[in-house]
Amino acid sequence: MKTKSIKGIFQQTNKLMILVAFIPLVVSSVFYSRQIFIYQNTINNIEEANQLSEKVDAIVLEEMWDLVFGQKTVAQVQETNVIDELRSDLQHIQENTSTAKELNILAVAFRTLDSLETYQQQLIDNILNDEPVEQNQYVMIQVDSVIDLLSDILQQFVGVEISLASQTNHELVQSVLLLILFQVVLLLIIFAIINKNRRFVRDNLQYPLDRLLDLSNELSQGHLSYRAELPETPELRTLTSSLNRMADDLTRLLEENALKQYHLAQSEVRVLQAQITPHFIYNSLDAIVSLIEAARYKQATEMTYALSDFFRISLSKGQDWIPLEKELRHVDDYLKILQIRYGRMLSYTIEDQTVSPELQVLKMVLQPLVENAVYHGTKFVRRVGMIRITVSELPHQIQMTISDNGVGIDPERLEEIRRNLKETTDPASESGYGLYNVYRRLQLNYGSEAQLTIHSQYQEGTTINVTVPKREEPNHVQSVHS
Repeated sequence: MKTKSIKGIFQQTNKLMILVAFIPLVVSSVFYSRQIFIYQNTINNIEEANQLSEKVDAIVLEEMWDLVFGQKTVAQVQETNVIDELRSDLQHIQENTSTAKELNILAVAFRTLDSLETYQQQLIDNILNDEPVEQNQYVMIQVDSVIDLLSDILQQFVGVEISLASQTNHELVQSVLLLILFQVVLLLIIFAIINKNRRFVRDNLQYPLDRLLDLSNELSQGHLSYRAELPETPELRTLTSSLNRMADDLTRLLEENALKQYHLAQSEVRVLQAQITPHFIYNSLDAIVSLIEAARYKQATEMTYALSDFFRISLSKGQDWIPLEKELRHVDDYLKILQIRYGRMLSYTIEDQTVSPELQVLKMVLQPLVENAVYHGTKFVRRVGMIRITVSELPHQIQMTISDNGVGIDPERLEEIRRNLKETTDPASESGYGLYNVYRRLQLNYGSEAQLTIHSQYQEGTTINVTVPKREEPNHVQSVHS
């Protein structure tokens, strides 16, 4: 058999199914349409004939006696002539008849109705001519006979209709039996076609798709060396070939990406470390010299020790993870240097609320955020700048909060900063550079579990919350070099 595409396979199957679906529909239409139409007309004729017979028995004779005894005037009888109504009903029944026997009985009924109309006219003439009542009573005897005859004719018509309905019902039963037999044969044919199509689809679609599923499962589990056999179906052959090629490319890209991530991590550390600008070093050394010249030796010594410890922790022998205590000491050294430089214009507190002694954190997370708080917050207000750092321990996380009473951030700029962090977009200005790099390092080292949120009120201050997963065991901490 010639190998077909998936489109060709389904087109072939659809054509067969459409053909099979239309055959019973056409046959059912041929068998039932005419029979149901005849049967419905017959039932309607029976109902109308019975109603007409009841009207003849209950109304016609009573209305003519009302005319004889003066209960109704001639004008009233002529205005609402019940015989005209009967004739109209008979004509409606005649429109729904098709057999000669039905038409003959209705013809007799029409003639009987003509006779009844003749007797009615005699009654009207007698009344208009003031004939004796006895004359009208004689006519009423004839009317009574004609009404009985008309009722018998209508009942005879009902009997013919019942017989015709029975015959139609018998034909419907035969049609149903024939249709059932035809459908049984058709079902056998359908089962044979389905079985053939099932084998065809299994060989050309199911087995190739199973192999593709195996390939995707193996690749999802990291078995990038797994390859699938190429099937005969053109589309699946192309798809399988593409997946095999994609696995080759994925292996190569993963190797390249691992190398890029390593270099990216290294560059991030170097960028952050570069934030310790020459200006900070020069200003700190100038401040130490000024303190010595002013004979403020204690403060000069304190500032020198703080600067030395600050650089020592910044380097940390190349390690990226340090104890939380060192991270807090690092930012304390930084703020101590700034406080000596700015004097009473800067105040700070560091509150460590943790209880676990072995907590490890990523190095240099707090210092860039504190630097932002000073140089872009408290520096622009006339009141004493206040920096507050609080570190608390949650069941599975460490929460670090940096608050300042600086100038704050206006709503539009705050929304822009939040959007840049969410979209990992480089900041448009240097004011958000340290904040952005801290967040990117957190995402790189902690993943999506790390959170950084900013709350600020313009002219009142800013609060930054950093939440990271807890790492207590030093031997569990991995460097970005690994």
